[in-house]
Amino acid sequence: MKNVKGKVAKDIFKIMERKGCRQITFHYDPKTNLKLVWVIDSIPEKRDKSGKLKKDVSTSGGTRFAHKDADTALQDALKLARAMTRKANVLGVKEGGCKAVVLANQKKNKKLLHSIGDFIQIHKGLFKTAIDLGFVMKDGSTIASRADFVDSLSHLKGGLGSTGANTAEGMIHGFEVICKEILKKPLKDCSIAIQGLGAVGLSLARKLIKKGCHVVGTDIVRLNCEKAKKIGVKIVSPDKILFQKVDILSPCALGAVINRKIIPKLRCKIIAGGANNPLENEFEDEKALLKRNIIYIPDFVLNCAGFLQALIERKGGTTEEARKESVVVGKKLKEVISYAREHKLTLLESAVKLFDRKRPANS
Repeated sequence: MKNVKGKVAKDIFKIMERKGCRQITFHYDPKTNLKLVWVIDSIPEKRDKSGKLKKDVSTSGGTRFAHKDADTALQDALKLARAMTRKANVLGVKEGGCKAVVLANQKKNKKLLHSIGDFIQIHKGLFKTAIDLGFVMKDGSTIASRADFVDSLSHLKGGLGSTGANTAEGMIHGFEVICKEILKKPLKDCSIAIQGLGAVGLSLARKLIKKGCHVVGTDIVRLNCEKAKKIGVKIVSPDKILFQKVDILSPCALGAVINRKIIPKLRCKIIAGGANNPLENEFEDEKALLKRNIIYIPDFVLNCAGFLQALIERKGGTTEEARKESVVVGKKLKEVISYAREHKLTLLESAVKLFDRKRPANS
């Protein structure tokens, strides 16, 4: 067996030190060609009287099927795992943040899905997950047939289903606060552009239209656009959605869509999305947005009601309970705005002060 060339391990530890994460796992199954990157950003400090970590210590984060390049997959997992740590802190739960990215350079079949389930199962509850980008509900059921720690399955499988509707419900509470505290007008008088009309975006559009809002939207999937058009969404082409003249721009598809090239062309007043990590470089991009008088609403506060539903599902709760408890999003966003004003911080700085410095890993 040949030695590994280069300074691979040293470089990985440098990444971990820089990002402050606890674990990076590269998993390979030669039988199925499964290649998976799993990042644990934080581990909760749950100890017994003797000082031992309790057996129920767990981390939560989605599993997505994305990226053909391992380096891109790692970068995505690092950012998303951090977002999960922050969401757990927003919700006040002792849960670590993690993320798994399955490389999409292999065929997605039953054997591969079973292999993912086996990976989840061998960690005995340390890794609690739900299907994410690139997977469908049926895939989640197949993965769950080999693992006990998969959330957000269909109602037929005993789960509460997709978290999209509850994410959108929480966002509505957040939008109410945005309109009252920042835009100084009622939500019904606001215009919103939604990028991505999938599980979150379409649910959000439906709720906003019921509130009386003017909604513009788009999606790369034609069927999603057709569904949105039927409920009153004005459809525009994907290349125009970010540049609509609206009160609120809501990215609800992929992350990193707002960057230094896009920012000079924006015509919105607020960016408040359901997508994780919509800013390519969060602090730098927020500063650039503020120079144009555009306010960024921290994603991990606004979209955390999806994770909230998963937590409620684990306790045997219902979708109605999740819907009612989603009011926490508005409360936490109001807290972020108040803290920012009191300490003269940006909203992102405020949210990080409140919900990142309390990270379970580094407390």
